[in-house]
Amino acid sequence: GGHIGMVMPHSALQTGQYMKWRTGLWQTGRSGRILSLNFGCKTAWDLERLEPNTFFPVPASVVFAQRIGLDAKASRLAGEVERWLGKAGASDVKRVPAPITDTSANSVSPYDGHSRKGADIYPRCFYFVEETINPSVVRAGQTITVNPRRGSQDKKPWRSLDLAAITEQTIEVQHVFDVHLGETLVPYATLAPLRAVLPFKRSDAGLPADIEGVGGVDLGALGQRMRDRWQAVSRLWEENKRPVNKLNLLGRLDYHRELSAQLAWQRNPGDRPVRVVYSGYGAPTAALIHDIDVIVDYKLFWIACKDTIEAHYLLAIINSDALYELVTPLMSKGQFGARDLQKHLWKLSIPEFDPDDPVHAALAAAGEAVAQGAAAQLSQLHQERDRVTVTIARRELRRWLRESPEGQAVEDVVSALLYM
Repeated sequence: GGHIGMVMPHSALQTGQYMKWRTGLWQTGRSGRILSLNFGCKTAWDLERLEPNTFFPVPASVVFAQRIGLDAKASRLAGEVERWLGKAGASDVKRVPAPITDTSANSVSPYDGHSRKGADIYPRCFYFVEETINPSVVRAGQTITVNPRRGSQDKKPWRSLDLAAITEQTIEVQHVFDVHLGETLVPYATLAPLRAVLPFKRSDAGLPADIEGVGGVDLGALGQRMRDRWQAVSRLWEENKRPVNKLNLLGRLDYHRELSAQLAWQRNPGDRPVRVVYSGYGAPTAALIHDIDVIVDYKLFWIACKDTIEAHYLLAIINSDALYELVTPLMSKGQFGARDLQKHLWKLSIPEFDPDDPVHAALAAAGEAVAQGAAAQLSQLHQERDRVTVTIARRELRRWLRESPEGQAVEDVVSALLYM
């Protein structure tokens, strides 16, 4: 009969990782017995809309429960919450009923089955490189000399690791690939890709996996220089990974076979030879990738399309404000707002492209027009500035989309499609 109130992250109300918690059936330690709760004893509070929302590190909720007892019938957290609106700490904060949006619900769009997460190219400092010139070395043909690319978001222990073993290293160009990440993606376009050294060749049909090999790789399938590099980074991985991590380096690189899936598609795209990529985090952002050999990193998702017409249809939808408005309630919230897009957009009723549907055809045409306009805007930005960062490009392109007739045309058709 006791009551409890818990201050929780806002995501506790809706996301998949809290789904079992919301059932009100909690296992009690190692005994295996289940404590049953009644979440219906008092309406939960949704504090996400209070401004400024800085009183906790992430947007919060408060959830109440009553203890029913062991192995009894529970009452799950569902239905409505009490949403607080106004200024944090003010005396006139409004409390209004609002439905709980369960984002763990199944997807309804057929594109859920066509989209995949990019490859886990991690630790990044092992793979991403910048070309360097060493005037004292006569470089062999079909090779380049590279240094590890350090990133501001690298985590311990990798950000402070001694990488002398792979610094100013000459490597075969057949092991160097262009890679798109979140930091190279802008609305309807991409910035220059980064470059990564990977343990397979451009001509390979798949990864040269060997469970007995160094880091899980058949070294005989690699070039001599790449073989030396792979041995060095595999040693660094084994010396610095967490003790509980049992993956070898290739297992980490091909986590959930996301890299293998891309390579399989590249070698045999079938009737879907065109790729759209979109950001897995933050405001929905998408672009068409023209180079079939480019690798997509895990911060992005990729969708194989039948042709560029279908691709422009998806670009128009994903980049629109109309979609962002609809998908925001499904995204988990962080300190800076809605953050994890992932596959939540496919929980919306986004139909598969039908060239015979006039609304679909109009949207594809509008998407193509905006893509051409965005490319022109991005080109102009490069002419006007010495350096165009992803932050600048996204800000300026989104401003152009809001103000241009091309951008407004897309919003009108997307709204007609998603709200019909």
